[in-house]
Amino acid sequence: MFENEIATNQLMVNYLILLASGIEDSELDDQPCENFNPPRWILGHLAVYTDYALRLTGARFACPKEWHRAYARGSSSGSSPDERPSRTELLDAIVNGFQTVRDRCSQLSEEDLNKPHKVPFLKGTALTTAGHVLAHLMTTHFAAHLGQLSAWRRLNGLENVEPAEPPA
Repeated sequence: MFENEIATNQLMVNYLILLASGIEDSELDDQPCENFNPPRWILGHLAVYTDYALRLTGARFACPKEWHRAYARGSSSGSSPDERPSRTELLDAIVNGFQTVRDRCSQLSEEDLNKPHKVPFLKGTALTTAGHVLAHLMTTHFAAHLGQLSAWRRLNGLENVEPAEPPA
């Protein structure tokens, strides 16, 4: 089950590692223009949404509550907690979180995936099941924010990177 989503998510996790390389902790809050999400917000947002994917697999949240307040849907880059997580902390949360999600997805039954989801702002969309929302969080939601991080890199003079295996 979920082989395509698992493979796509692994590719995107590897791409994230490459995109985040070369971004220093001192640059994590830099905004190249007004209303552009900086890297800390993008990474924090991905970390907390990794938690939502974990929840859909039956696991518990792993990120601190402060991160959920600061980086969840509707938050802004100005709402970062006083204790700002480092690039490494955020990447570890995403990489480890999605590893657990992928492991748990391979064990989910069709019945688990076909249950109606309970996400209020996705009610009335084409995403009707827990499996749909889980696939979205592992792929399309993730990809949208990787695009933001890629754009941030280019606006800040960093080289383009292509999806690939990160260096060991």
